[in-house]
Amino acid sequence: MKFRVASRLQRLVTAALLLGLTGIMGAVMTPSAHAASSFASASMNASAPQSYPNAGAHAAAPQLQKLVQQAADVAQRAALASAAQVRLVLSAVALAILAFAALAVYLQIMRARHERAAREAREQLRTILQTVQEGCFWLDVNLRIGAAWSAALARMFGREDFTGLAFEELLQGILPAATIATAAREIKLLWDESAQENSLQSIDPLGELEIRVDDGRGGRDTRRLQFSFHRVVGASGVKQVLVSVADVTASALLARELLEAQHNADSQVDTLLGALHVDPLQLAAFLDATEAGLQLVNAVLKESARSDGEFRIKLDRLLREMHAIKADASALGIAGVAQRTHKIEDLLSELKERSELSGVDFLPLVLKLDELLAHLRSVRELTVRIAELQTGQERALPADDLAATLQGLAARLGQDQQKKFRLSLHGLAQIPPEYHTTVRDLLIQLLRNSAVHGIEPAEARRAHGKPEAGLVHAEFRANAEGYELVFEDDGAGLALEKLKTAAIRKHLTTAAEAARMDTRAAMGLIFRAGVSTCERVTLDAGRGVGMEMVARRIAALGGKIVLSTDRHRFTRVKIALPALQAATSAVA
Repeated sequence: MKFRVASRLQRLVTAALLLGLTGIMGAVMTPSAHAASSFASASMNASAPQSYPNAGAHAAAPQLQKLVQQAADVAQRAALASAAQVRLVLSAVALAILAFAALAVYLQIMRARHERAAREAREQLRTILQTVQEGCFWLDVNLRIGAAWSAALARMFGREDFTGLAFEELLQGILPAATIATAAREIKLLWDESAQENSLQSIDPLGELEIRVDDGRGGRDTRRLQFSFHRVVGASGVKQVLVSVADVTASALLARELLEAQHNADSQVDTLLGALHVDPLQLAAFLDATEAGLQLVNAVLKESARSDGEFRIKLDRLLREMHAIKADASALGIAGVAQRTHKIEDLLSELKERSELSGVDFLPLVLKLDELLAHLRSVRELTVRIAELQTGQERALPADDLAATLQGLAARLGQDQQKKFRLSLHGLAQIPPEYHTTVRDLLIQLLRNSAVHGIEPAEARRAHGKPEAGLVHAEFRANAEGYELVFEDDGAGLALEKLKTAAIRKHLTTAAEAARMDTRAAMGLIFRAGVSTCERVTLDAGRGVGMEMVARRIAALGGKIVLSTDRHRFTRVKIALPALQAATSAVA
């Protein structure tokens, strides 16, 4: 703009100079013409023929000389005046040229100064865009990115082709198409001049966004980005929208760590309070078994594996061990251990969904296991102190311990699942010490299954003519062949179609194979790893691991399991365990 004004001023000065020169030349020419005219008149008068007689010619000679002299004087005076005017004109022209040259030099200096300022501004803008940690870019009315954008965008999105890129294309593959379309509609509201600025500040079409980009080493980085939008208003209305993108990954991680620290502290308090209600010897036995299980987990992690199949076998073993630890912790009401084990199960389940596994994928488990071991050490220290305080008190019998554990678990499950049921236990005193741990684990898993899948909510039970409170019955007895454990509930029975659907979803069977299954084959799906009819994963169900563990434990002892069910009436599990000598041979 400044350059155009200077150019117009230069043209006006030039025109004024030309007009001045034209006037001055006209003024110079007028006296010269007058002098020439006077000289010509005098000459004509002097040279005109006279009608005097020849006698008077001699007498007129002086007069003629006088006229000639006068004419010469006039011409001389005119020439002098003309020369003075010419000198004046030349001086004016010289001054005008000097003024014009000075003006041209001034305008050139100003232009160079403005160009230097513009270059410095562009360089400063380039430096800012190269060094600023936030991603910045302009959006036009068509939601396309302008030519100026910060280098941080390349680090955030892992690409360089931003100029002219549509905003929707930038978000493709990061957000669902429906979310991108909604965000685009909300951003276009920024060009509505009738909208109030305060209301526009509340528009946050994207908020915090989690993306995964290439880390340059063949892996993927997870980042959390926060978008903000600001409209730029000019004289003709809204010109552009300035978009800033902040990488808040570090802040999000810090907030998550603080939340986890708070959660861990709360969990540790809950665990310590829960441990106060558990018999110290029973708690010590749980801790011993848990540490032994974690040692096994550590040994499994150290086993060499090269192929994807070997890694998946390792993964299944880890899932079974962690599920058993979680079941014991839940039964005793030790929430901190159960919740930490549940998080490790989450990691293992995530690994199971990956298309290909490698040893690096198991590294995060090591940190979680260290946290769990540290938590167990603090619980053990508390156990020692409680045992010191309770020295000399009468110890409960193992059967009483198991009954109390199962009744406590039933109460907790009923509260968590918002269901009413009563647990009836018989014959626990007949459990041989060698079978005590196995039967305890089986009863814990079966009780969890009944509470989650079997017993219906009160409204559903009333609809089927049942009492609001369900009944779960467990009985252990000896027989001629060994021992028998019977577990039964009066709940909804097995939903065979749901079992088939879950098996198909896990690619354990096909739809055609499932359609040909008889009742026995369909019921057998409940013992397949990964099959669960639970819609979401909870602390007590949803992974399809528990019943598979039951089948493995029974098979390892040489026992048998028989499952029977009647829809909306009952589910019954009969477990036959061999005599102790036969069980020892089977294990050997």
